[in-house]
Amino acid sequence: MLGFSWKRFLITLGLSVLVWVVSGFTQALIGFPNYFTIFHTCSLTGYPIALCISSNDQAKVALISFVNIILWFWVIHLFWGLFQKRGK
Repeated sequence: MLGFSWKRFLITLGLSVLVWVVSGFTQALIGFPNYFTIFHTCSLTGYPIALCISSNDQAKVALISFVNIILWFWVIHLFWGLFQKRGK
């Protein structure tokens, strides 16, 4: 599977979800006044695709969040591979 073990896949997936959650908190902290007002609330998607989507459009929020997790997965996978090659 993608040239690495099941254990590494699960660790990379867990790290990508963790990075995505942290990026969501970062998005909320940086843009708090822009995203949350008395009359407007939205669901944050985290980085790298940082959007403020209406809370009513949950399918779009889920799709963009899934894409963000996949992007973080590949970033972590590529960096892990780069450091692993460097160590050999």
